[in-house]
Amino acid sequence: MTSNDPILTAALTLVGALIGVAIRWRLSTLAYRQGDEADQPPPGPRWWIPLAVAAPSGLLAWSLGVDRWPLLLPTLPIAWFGPWLSAIDLDVRRLPNRLLAAHAAFIVAGVGAASVITNDSAIAIQAALSGVVAFVVFWVLDRARPGGFGWGDGKYVPILGAATAAVSPTVEWWAFLIACVAAVVAAPFRRQRTSFAFGPWLVGGALLALALLG
Repeated sequence: MTSNDPILTAALTLVGALIGVAIRWRLSTLAYRQGDEADQPPPGPRWWIPLAVAAPSGLLAWSLGVDRWPLLLPTLPIAWFGPWLSAIDLDVRRLPNRLLAAHAAFIVAGVGAASVITNDSAIAIQAALSGVVAFVVFWVLDRARPGGFGWGDGKYVPILGAATAAVSPTVEWWAFLIACVAAVVAAPFRRQRTSFAFGPWLVGGALLALALLG
């Protein structure tokens, strides 16, 4: 059996599609909106969500393959939670704490499980250290330019840092580099000038780096 297993890829793509349908239904209730957000215009049908979950789920399966399947445990939650958080961020410019906490719990459990299954403590160590470093770098950048980021982003950065670094610190580096460069290029073209949703760029950078370099 080759590392790039089409059966595993197809299976996780299907699982991702089903999860995406469930996420889209959950988002359609707008239960995440707070009192001062209730009167905002509706975000639309958001048919893109199932595809946005299914495609990266399959890409991660193809990239990591059966030989390194334990690394799917800390990385698949990015594909499953990322579009969910991105849709909320695009709508209300906020990343809910409860969803971030659930995302973080899946990442921590995945990192721990991957480390135990492979008998490689380096996975857990580099994930933990890289998550801390990612947060420190974010904090320094936020202090240098107050108000440039939201603290939802600040909480999300170490989560993604730990997940991507579980594969390789190099993947983490490229994930944040891609996210920042893409966000800077896209910023002048945004329609709403009052705020900027950075969450989708963080997710996109992490998934692209994992798919290409994982």
